[in-house]
Amino acid sequence: MILLFIACFIHIYSINSQNTSVTVPTIKNPYTPRDHIVNPHNFSYILNPGYSICNSSNPSVYVFIYVHSGPGNYQRRVVIRETWATRTLFPDIRLIFMIGKTLDKNLMKAIEYENEIYRDIVQEDFIDSYKNLTYKGIMALKWISTYCSNTKYILKVDDDIVVNTFTLLNHLKFLEKHSTNGQHNTILCLVWTAMMVMRDSKSKWYLSKSDFPFDTFPPYCSGSAFILTGDMPTKMYNASLYVPFFWVDDYYITGAVASAANATYAQLGSLYTIPEQLAHTRFMSAKSFYTIMFGHFPTSLNNMREIWKRILTLQKYKFPNRVQLNSFSWDETIHQPDKATR
Repeated sequence: MILLFIACFIHIYSINSQNTSVTVPTIKNPYTPRDHIVNPHNFSYILNPGYSICNSSNPSVYVFIYVHSGPGNYQRRVVIRETWATRTLFPDIRLIFMIGKTLDKNLMKAIEYENEIYRDIVQEDFIDSYKNLTYKGIMALKWISTYCSNTKYILKVDDDIVVNTFTLLNHLKFLEKHSTNGQHNTILCLVWTAMMVMRDSKSKWYLSKSDFPFDTFPPYCSGSAFILTGDMPTKMYNASLYVPFFWVDDYYITGAVASAANATYAQLGSLYTIPEQLAHTRFMSAKSFYTIMFGHFPTSLNNMREIWKRILTLQKYKFPNRVQLNSFSWDETIHQPDKATR
């Protein structure tokens, strides 16, 4: 009898369990595309070189470089113009600096004067600040889509990055040579997977659960440097209009927006060196020199020039008439870089 009762109880419990549905709330990523525009980029240009960068006389640009730069980082911009992004050595590249607005009127005048000399600054009227870097990223995508849409590749870097441009170009040409259908719909970068979300309220990267509900991010790229194939800026800018704004620009641009644009990631992690001292060591070593493309140098402009001189030393045999080794010196006491708004 006891066994019969237990059997009946199990049978009844089984039936009830099958008929009872437990609803588990699904946590959704808040930064997925909507079915209507939620993030219009309604800022206006203060400085805009327009079509002069990618002009009609040279409609095809191999690598278009845009640099996130802080308003006060004039010296870093000069170093980049004179070293790894110089047109003297690399006639098939183009360079632009992306900058927001500052409330410092004297600095705004200085930027205007700088642009009169170099004609390579795009500036919009949002305030240039750390939590507005996403606006800077969208500004770049929008500008390239309009004024330089015929480029083969787009390189984004921060203004404290040194690029071995020789390695960059060789690597891209190697990929093209061994690609059956060419490079399309791709982001080449140091891909972060399962990056932890910062929950320490004292950190400048702090995110609450309401800001971002998951404890790890979906895949995205290191924002220090990444490469887009030429078809991506327009796709990503259009996608950004439908993805809610998020101030963590690396994830927003190369994660949420890239995903909405159905981008494919290509891992370049081994070619990055983020710690400054290690990057310096690798660039200076003949053994590891060819294995580094991007190095991070946030504290020393002298280091950036020293590294470029080393790069030229190891490359001069390829360009004996164009590569001239100069004795570089730099007074870093004049103006320290604006680290907060790159």
